[in-house]
Amino acid sequence: MIGAIILAAGCSRRFGDDKRRATLANGNLVIQQTLEKAGEVFDDVRLILRREDDEMRALLEPRFPDVTCFHAPDSALGMGHSLANAATRIDDWDGAFVFLADMPFVNTATLARLKSALTRTNIVVPTCNTRPGHPVGFPAGLFDELKRLEGDRGARAIIDAHKDRVLYLAVEDRGVLLDVDLPTDLSTE
Repeated sequence: MIGAIILAAGCSRRFGDDKRRATLANGNLVIQQTLEKAGEVFDDVRLILRREDDEMRALLEPRFPDVTCFHAPDSALGMGHSLANAATRIDDWDGAFVFLADMPFVNTATLARLKSALTRTNIVVPTCNTRPGHPVGFPAGLFDELKRLEGDRGARAIIDAHKDRVLYLAVEDRGVLLDVDLPTDLSTE
């Protein structure tokens, strides 16, 4: 089973408001579209929220009953802490793709291609115009390293430590690079 971890525990400082609730040009919320796309391709989806995100959880659970929501108690310490918290909850998976909740523009065909490229040994990183993007896939053999992450660099340290195992998969999908940091980013699709 290959699942998706969606990191949604950030603070949206640059956006100025909760960007997860921002509305895209097609009428979907940013987080809604990210969840829908991940759910179309991956066998299991886990959403990691901030400790105090009870309202967000209450909003999403009825809409996405197949998504498992968790609160990362130390999310304020950085993305690495949130990802480590998520990794403790996926022992039964063969692999995991780490999504950023504010990247709703990735095509589902791209996600399916990334998923099929993940093996027991490689890390899958999509690239567009030679620039690395998201989501990034990790085999189960690296879950223990994910569980030990700290700080705000996410899984960059794991990728750097296993450069010989990284499969950079070139895609034509700019969505792997596009995140929502500012209100003007909502219509970049």
